[in-house]
Amino acid sequence: MRYTSVRGIITMNKDPNIKIYVVCHKPSYVPENPYLCPIQVGTALSGNKLEGMLHDNEGDNISDRNKTYCELTAQYWAWRNDDADYYGFFHYRRYFAFDPSITREDGWGNIVYDRIDDEAIKELKLDPVTMKKIITQYDVISVKGRKYPQKAEEDCPMDVYHEYGVVPFQHRKDLDLTLKILKQKYPEFSEIADEYMKSNVAHECNMFIMKKDVYRKYCEWLFDILFEAEKQIDTTWYSVEEYRVMGYLAERLCGIYYSYLKKQEGIKTFELPKTLFQDTAPHAVLEPVYQDAVPIVLSANNRFSPYLDIMIRSMIANASEKRNYDIIILYNDISERNQRLIKSAAKGKENISIRFARVCEYFDAGKLFVDQHLSVETYYRLIIPEIMPSYHKILYLDCDMVADRDVAELYDLDLKGAIIGAAKDIDVAGQLNLNQNNWQTYATETLGLDSPYDYFQAGVLILDLDGLRKTASSQKMIKLALSQSFRCHDQDVLNIICKNKVTYLPQQWNTLMDWQEPGRSRMQILKMAPRKLFEEYSAARKQPYLIHYAGYQKPWDVVDCDFAEYFWEYAKLSPYYPMLLRRIRRCFADEANAPVVSCEPKVRYIPKKSRMWGIVDVILPYHSGRREWIKKVYWNLKK
Repeated sequence: MRYTSVRGIITMNKDPNIKIYVVCHKPSYVPENPYLCPIQVGTALSGNKLEGMLHDNEGDNISDRNKTYCELTAQYWAWRNDDADYYGFFHYRRYFAFDPSITREDGWGNIVYDRIDDEAIKELKLDPVTMKKIITQYDVISVKGRKYPQKAEEDCPMDVYHEYGVVPFQHRKDLDLTLKILKQKYPEFSEIADEYMKSNVAHECNMFIMKKDVYRKYCEWLFDILFEAEKQIDTTWYSVEEYRVMGYLAERLCGIYYSYLKKQEGIKTFELPKTLFQDTAPHAVLEPVYQDAVPIVLSANNRFSPYLDIMIRSMIANASEKRNYDIIILYNDISERNQRLIKSAAKGKENISIRFARVCEYFDAGKLFVDQHLSVETYYRLIIPEIMPSYHKILYLDCDMVADRDVAELYDLDLKGAIIGAAKDIDVAGQLNLNQNNWQTYATETLGLDSPYDYFQAGVLILDLDGLRKTASSQKMIKLALSQSFRCHDQDVLNIICKNKVTYLPQQWNTLMDWQEPGRSRMQILKMAPRKLFEEYSAARKQPYLIHYAGYQKPWDVVDCDFAEYFWEYAKLSPYYPMLLRRIRRCFADEANAPVVSCEPKVRYIPKKSRMWGIVDVILPYHSGRREWIKKVYWNLKK
């Protein structure tokens, strides 16, 4: 509220009450803005009220008719239940651009963005100051008209009338009936209706901003026509898309009404371009499921879903029934099917919760450096402090692992005032002593470590989130990650941020696998690490708690790799196990069809004492059909 002085008299100027309803039928991100009011449509049909939104099933409403009226159930609700000086309507993925100079529309009249982020908001001038300035100048603001580029059946330019019915789920007879009702009820609109129908410029999407008196008159007119049309249109055999008929018809009526208003004296009109946001997923803000739990965060993509599932099932297999486990997976593209399969691991277990949080909107993944076997999901751990504001301490675990111990024991470890708990990276320590890749210089000069041997492996982390937030925000860590192409990506970022604030975990809680190639192996590197660290690692190998398949060799690719027996033991608990077995069978078939070098046998004989037999016994149990099938393949190939 503002106060001004006019000729010595103090007056009070009230800011206009502007309400732009952002229509949503699912959880969607709506920027913080005093003028934007998210509203859930079809609430009466969903059985679930979305949090942080208005709901179209309260008061006088037509919420239960949302399947045919679409976004109009929000318009009806606002008309009948809410008060404002200006009423506006956006869609969850379509907004006005408050910069009229933007002209890079696609063929459908949309300014396309990947997602609603700060950059887009700035470019579109979706700020209250600019919005208020433009809105209060006009009685009506419509979506910018889209000119049709197509041709009609009669080989003339497409017009609004003939465009309706081009797609199979719109019937021109419904439009004819609606126009007839319009002319009967409101004959003063007949001429303008005919003009608009013959025009090749359309105002679409039921998007607008109107002054109160204009809006209320428009709603009286619109719903009077539509309610009558609804009585006369037989939708008995309409498909889901066809049943949206009232929404489709309203788009044409809205264009007619806007064309009518443009010709009225005293009515000031304006047009703004519209956007199309490809990704409107809400920003993840996670709250604890249990009062007292072990919070565990992982990140993965769709391709990695089977191995994520096996990791989770290994944790659950070793979990205590007396503890609660709050498992959260950060993702971008994991399919609904894969989410459902992974969540099934907690079926019937009241002490275990599995949730997915989509977090791609927090940064531009395309600008983050990745290489080798890593994907952008590795950076997701950097945003944990921001998206989990009510959490104080969490476990972060890579998903190329299996647990052979209750991870609650890890969570309970005392950080002794540090902000992070992590195991020293024995691989890097070995490279330091080998003087490989100039690690000494990189660790001290680029990463700024006081001692290169303090470098930790970030696949297993205990995070004191309160302490981490005081040290660095998620934005600061992401900005640092974007500043250069770090050798070990976000792991390097965390080593920089958490320098001298680390409690080092036993190697048992992050036991790296060995990998072997002709002429070299990881063990050759690990043996060069400082003596005490290697001795600790060697002891951990005898009874590892968390086995980490770090590197490019994985047990699902190299079936007899180091520690593979642990992976395959837990893989048997997973619904993805048959898929992994089929993959192994295809590998056998590929071997059979591969060119044979004359001096080599087709199939290598596996000695009885070989560790490969241990893997075989896990994957193919004695007397199983799978084992008998593979035996036949093996001996046929050996002949």
